[in-house]
Amino acid sequence: MERLWRYYSSYQSFRGRMGGLPTWARTVLLIAALPGIAAIALSILAFVVSLLALLLLTVPLYQLLRSLTGAGPEAEDAGSVEVMSGGPFAPFGDVAGPGRKRVEATVVEPEPPAEREDTQSDESRVSHG
Repeated sequence: MERLWRYYSSYQSFRGRMGGLPTWARTVLLIAALPGIAAIALSILAFVVSLLALLLLTVPLYQLLRSLTGAGPEAEDAGSVEVMSGGPFAPFGDVAGPGRKRVEATVVEPEPPAEREDTQSDESRVSHG
């Protein structure tokens, strides 16, 4: 925590020193920092381009290999889930380990509230002023 405080205080003192500089001096400092800012921006752009190139090369090959091996999208349902037995979340048919027990639950949808019948007569609603 002390290190964080030291970094924060040095940032604040740098910020204060920058605020004390005249406008022309801040402009010169910004011009001197432009190559570093450009290098950071270009490296981020290069990462994005390389990631897109990787996807551009691998996705068509992946689709081709899936169709050649017969594991295409028509072979399995998009919404299906494969359950592996023996794991910590084993299906009900498996033997439960020590300390585990089978739990069944039933979801009951609440009924919409019934409309209340109006028990007041029209005469009692009228305010006597």
